[in-house]
Amino acid sequence: MIYELITQEMRVLLGVQGWDWPAWTHAFFPEGMPEEWRLTYFNTQFECVLLSASQWQALPAHEYARWAGDTHDKFMFLLQSEHDEPVPQALRGRARCIAEGDARLVSFDKGTDLKNLAETLMQFQDEPVYLVSRDGDLSQLERVRTLLELLGRSA
Repeated sequence: MIYELITQEMRVLLGVQGWDWPAWTHAFFPEGMPEEWRLTYFNTQFECVLLSASQWQALPAHEYARWAGDTHDKFMFLLQSEHDEPVPQALRGRARCIAEGDARLVSFDKGTDLKNLAETLMQFQDEPVYLVSRDGDLSQLERVRTLLELLGRSA
């Protein structure tokens, strides 16, 4: 079976582009959860978040410090950037600037075929892969999480 080629050493970080999808208000976040707690809850369910340049570049330093305080030490912020920009000081060791075309950034959405996704993941044996939902579809995220479990790499 082709899936046997994926090794346990392959590190896959499952995440989403952004953490505050309007459709998640009642479907993902616990009822009555304040908006300022959403990142904290998100980081208990996912290993990374992808933020576009417009979502992170213009923020004040105290906002990055708040993000760092709201997440566990192994949570990764993927900061889209077309230039080799430095990671904000408060997120050092917890963030990575990443270009849209970076091969380690594998995105999926509601319509992504899971067999093709598994075959794409097979290309990465010893380097980290950032597997990111572009549309926040909760049903597809669950299917992808199950796929990772079947491949021996639970997210």
